Amino acid sequence: MIASALRNPALFPVLLACLLIGLTISVVRADEKGTETEDSVSSSVEPEESESLEENFDHVIGGNDQDPTIMLRHIERRRTQRDALFGTSPLKPLHDATKKGEDELYEATHIRAGLSFHTLFQWLSESLPGTDDWGTATDADLVFDWALTKRGEPYQGSLYFHLESRWNWGTTGPQSLGGGSLGMLQNTGNTYEKYVPVSLIRNLYYQIGSTKSKGALRFGKVTIDSILGVNRHLTPNTTCLSYTCTGAFAIGLPDSGLGVVGAWHFNDRVKLLGAVTDANGSRYDWGDIGEGDFFYALDLGVKIAPRTEKAGYSHLIVWHNDGTSDGKPNNGSNGPKGWGWFALYEQELSDDGNNVAIFKYGKSYNDSAFYETQITGALIFHDPHFIGTISNDAVGVSYNWIDAVTEGARREQNVEIFYRFPLFPSLDTTLSYMAVINPSLDHSNDFASVFSIRLVTVF
Repeated sequence: MIASALRNPALFPVLLACLLIGLTISVVRADEKGTETEDSVSSSVEPEESESLEENFDHVIGGNDQDPTIMLRHIERRRTQRDALFGTSPLKPLHDATKKGEDELYEATHIRAGLSFHTLFQWLSESLPGTDDWGTATDADLVFDWALTKRGEPYQGSLYFHLESRWNWGTTGPQSLGGGSLGMLQNTGNTYEKYVPVSLIRNLYYQIGSTKSKGALRFGKVTIDSILGVNRHLTPNTTCLSYTCTGAFAIGLPDSGLGVVGAWHFNDRVKLLGAVTDANGSRYDWGDIGEGDFFYALDLGVKIAPRTEKAGYSHLIVWHNDGTSDGKPNNGSNGPKGWGWFALYEQELSDDGNNVAIFKYGKSYNDSAFYETQITGALIFHDPHFIGTISNDAVGVSYNWIDAVTEGARREQNVEIFYRFPLFPSLDTTLSYMAVINPSLDHSNDFASVFSIRLVTVF
């Protein structure tokens, strides 16, 4: 059957469904035999208002803080975080006024709102002749969550609206520096490049289900690359910056577009997610779903050896992309029809869950994704208290390797090192260094250094 499926793409989704169902049943049975508790997910989940960023962070739909549902929870938590290197923020009056207005809005309309600003300054040690070696850009996200049905219940229905704005500060954006100035295909500043126009609707969807439910269903304009193959510890907002560390472009991920995403928790350690989205999606408009080209994925999430309640999921993802209607690249999709698989393993290394190891490996076939092969290994240490006794800081290192589909590209590597700490209350600062080895498209350069400073504040 496997050989037949590889020769006949029509059988591929059937094979994948059988494979994941079989794996799920096996893991569920093993979990039932090996644990004494857990009647259901909802029985162990605290009310959503009291959850921290770490607990149940990727529950139900999951992803990283580029996803609006998670982004809004991140913003709410960061508003209340007051420990910082400097105890008083120059933006405190503005933050306080904004929070008061948002509280009044929620009381009157049941709409939760959040605004997050991320600014990156970056400098390269090397650049191609005639290109910039530094740049600065801002990525801002405005998110609304309007609770419409079954408010406060596990299967609450909410409308999510996400307006993303990006602009450069009179320079080349860092996202363009990697490719344009280094000939690099992993990039040095994921998300930090201007939009034209400056603002666009990145997500607009209705979701049924919450962190208190066993399942969820999302439909509308969705961004699948903030859900599949990503991890809450590796995000362009405050940690890594390369496509390989922050994303999963060995998956033929289409751009934001119309689609459906659903997830179901079998117990507190196993969930299954499925997605169908427009293969011709576009963040700039509503895509072209009428062409009948789709992206399909199944994602089995398992907490393999959790040591704390905030342990994240490991994932096995299988996917198929019908290809774009014009055969041209679209986000992580390279254009042709094809398929692949992606594995992400997350493991807590300490009893408090603050030290985490992450490994990612992805493989695509038929030149259907941006990368043919992608590998990442990362270590993250939360609350190392590098600056006195300051809390809410983090240090990490990642190694990233790709074999890109692009013709003439050589295999490329980089090492990223970062330290994130709260400079002021509600203002995070991340200092990072990236060593770029063998930029894919510049065969005359074997090494370059990239230095970055990020500032993140929320309202």
